[in-house]
Amino acid sequence: MVGVPYSKGCLLCRERRIRCDQSMPHCIRCRKYGVTCPGYKRPWQFQDEGPHLQKRYQKKLPSAGHSKVKHDPEAIRRNGSIQSQVYPHVSIDERVYPALIQQCFISQQPRVFKEFICAAFPTMFFHNEFRFGDGFTFPDWALKHFGSKPYFDASVSCLSAQYLAHLTGDPSIKHFSRQKYSQALAAIRQVLNSDEEASSDALLIAVILLSFYEMSTRTTRDAWVCHSRAVKHIMMKRGMNLHLSGAGRVCHFAYRPFLIAAAIYEGEPCFLGEDDWQDLAAALRAEDSQKKSEWSFYIDVYETIFMELVKCPKYLQEVREITSITTAEARILERRIAMTCNQLRTLTDELRSQLASNNQRKLGILFRGFIGPEPNGFPETSPSLLLSAAVNTLEILENLLSRLNMPVYIDEGASSWESVVSSPDPQNTSPSNTSRPCLDFRLTCELGEGIQKDDPRAFTWLDRVAGSMGLLGAKAIY
Repeated sequence: MVGVPYSKGCLLCRERRIRCDQSMPHCIRCRKYGVTCPGYKRPWQFQDEGPHLQKRYQKKLPSAGHSKVKHDPEAIRRNGSIQSQVYPHVSIDERVYPALIQQCFISQQPRVFKEFICAAFPTMFFHNEFRFGDGFTFPDWALKHFGSKPYFDASVSCLSAQYLAHLTGDPSIKHFSRQKYSQALAAIRQVLNSDEEASSDALLIAVILLSFYEMSTRTTRDAWVCHSRAVKHIMMKRGMNLHLSGAGRVCHFAYRPFLIAAAIYEGEPCFLGEDDWQDLAAALRAEDSQKKSEWSFYIDVYETIFMELVKCPKYLQEVREITSITTAEARILERRIAMTCNQLRTLTDELRSQLASNNQRKLGILFRGFIGPEPNGFPETSPSLLLSAAVNTLEILENLLSRLNMPVYIDEGASSWESVVSSPDPQNTSPSNTSRPCLDFRLTCELGEGIQKDDPRAFTWLDRVAGSMGLLGAKAIY
């Protein structure tokens, strides 16, 4: 560092350590001393500030990093010289005080996280951004609140570091993301019992981010389901009103597909299919369909399809519990599934026509309605992904209906009240145990099976899962 002497006296007086009278052009003390006054020009001098900076930051380290380790300046200099020999590419800042680099890296995580959201979820946020509210964007919200909560910072950092590791292939960054994931888990456990914190936007978003992390990395097979279960409990505790605006509204839109997928995976109904949450979807549909956006054109049919799809996990659970298709409960369930099938047929036809009409308008062809044959496929957008999900779900439900409507075979040797229901195989006419389910099947989807690493679209895989309401690649296996 460049230093400047504090004294304003001449050079000779400073060397003699006497008070200079500072007379111009030469001081009187030098004349009395019998020498020529050297003048008042002050030369630059260089001072080594390294020891001072080391001492300063070593004092701050225990409070910032909660570490009790004492740092010896001489040891730091020795380590720095060793690192310069072993790692010649390491910067001088990192050799003198490595924690400075880590602090700088952590401070950059919010901006990296913003880039990650835009790159990994292009469909979800591009086509639904107008629904979030005036001037509200989720990445900017996360950037603004970074630094407010330790668990929130760790959740953002683990996901953004994973993104950097994907881009660079650096194993040390991947290790850093795992460390931040562990820190986030530990910090969230400490605040879950706090009534105030347990209903906060920051905690809800943090758990959602951890779920996204697990869906991508799969540290264990079912960890993402555990996180989804936590999201479910937090949303139910918060209630519907907190999901009408702000960060809660974004969380509802962004994570509801994964709640449907988790419900199917666990074989239970999705709570978003309950009447109160259906009312929330209807309110958001009425509000967003009036907004000025290219994509508001789809909102009415889009949200109506969602309100039908969210009922499917409950249908699947009830079908598995049926032990006789001749009971009143089975007939009522059959009628409910048939009504949903009829709705989905109408809605998929309408959405397909809207997609074709919109593509036609982009080509400059303007008619009152769609003219010409409908194409077999559409570019991947939020509405087109939902259309694929609706078609897959309709096929699954129609298959269930056909099996529920199979003929019932009566054993002539049985008493009048011991009618026996056939198995799904029409050739099997042997009596069956009425306590066993009639239909034995399982539903699979891409989210439950995990990401395919060799898929060229693996990085945007979660975006396609979200667009298809968690039903990407869904099929029933009997």
